[in-house]
Amino acid sequence: MQISIIGTGAMATLFAARLADVAEVSMIGSWSDALETIKQHGIVIDGDSCCHQVHTAYHPDDAPAADLALVLTKAYKTVKASEVAAKTIKPDGLALTLQNGLGNIEVLADYVGRDRALQGVTMQGATLLGPGRIRTSGRGATHLGYVPIELAAPRDFSVGHRAYEISALFNSAGLKSQVTADIDGLVWGKVIINAAINPLTAILRVPNGALVESEETIGLMKAATLEAATVAQARGITLPFPDPVERVNQVATLTATNLSSMLQDVLGQRPTEIDAINGKIVEQGQALGIPTPVNALLTSLMRAIEKNYSVEDAQSAEKELQRQLRAAR
Repeated sequence: MQISIIGTGAMATLFAARLADVAEVSMIGSWSDALETIKQHGIVIDGDSCCHQVHTAYHPDDAPAADLALVLTKAYKTVKASEVAAKTIKPDGLALTLQNGLGNIEVLADYVGRDRALQGVTMQGATLLGPGRIRTSGRGATHLGYVPIELAAPRDFSVGHRAYEISALFNSAGLKSQVTADIDGLVWGKVIINAAINPLTAILRVPNGALVESEETIGLMKAATLEAATVAQARGITLPFPDPVERVNQVATLTATNLSSMLQDVLGQRPTEIDAINGKIVEQGQALGIPTPVNALLTSLMRAIEKNYSVEDAQSAEKELQRQLRAAR
C-alpha cells in the first residue's frame, strides 16, 4: 500500500515510522528542518535500534499517488491538509483523519468526497524531541470508522471492508487498531478528556498529574467535563465510559508525568488546538442552548495566551520546551 502522511509533528512521525515497515510511506509537510533531517537520516524513535526510512515531499506532486492519505496535522491546519489529501490520493483512495478535536472529518469530507473520508481516534502517544526524532508515550488502540451515515453520500457499502484492510495494516505495523460502528462516541470521549486536561495544564504550565493534586484543579476539570458531557448527551452521543468525571481523573493520573500537547504548544510559542476542542464545545453548546461557561473561560484564556506570545518569548521558547521535556523523562 502507498501511504501519504500529511504532517511532520510527533504523531505524524510516529505513524510514518511504524507504517514504513509494512508499506511505502511518504511524509508531506512544510517544516523544512524535519523533512530534510528525515530525508538524510530517517526517523529516530528513542529506544529503537535503528532509524526508519520514508520518502519526504513539500508538495503532493512530489510524492507517489496514495492509496491512503493519513491526516495528522494540528486541527487549525485541517483545511490545508485536506487540500493536500485531495491532491495526493488516487481516484479510488481514502483519506483518514486521526486529529484531535471536532469538525475535522467534515472539512476533510468536503475536499475528498464523503464516500472517501474516514475518521479515526488514536490513543497512541508521542513527544517530539526534535526534527524527525520522537519518544513514544502511549500504545493505546486506534479506532477507525466512516463519517456518520447521515452525513455520507450514497455509496456502495461493500467498500466498508477497506476500513478493515487499513486496520489490519496498522496492526501488522504494531499499531493496535480496530474498526468501530460508533466513531462519534470515541471522538467525543477523547475531546472531553482533552478539554478537561489540556488547557488547564497549558495555563498552569504543569504536567497532567498536577491537576489531581488540588481541590481547585479537580473542581475545574469536573466542571469542564460535565459541561462537555451535557452537550454530547444533547447531541445523542453515547460516550465510551459511564462516568466522564471519573475517566478524566483516571487519565490525568495514568499520564501524570506527561506534558499535554497543548502545554507543549504554549511552551513552544505555537498556536494551540483550543478552538477545535473547548471552542467547539462552546459553539455546539450555544447551538443547543446549553451554557458552557467554564469551557468558554478556558477558551478565552488560551486565546489570550496565544495573542500575548512575544518575539522575546519565542526566542527562548524552544529551550524552555526542551527543559520541560527532559524533566518529564
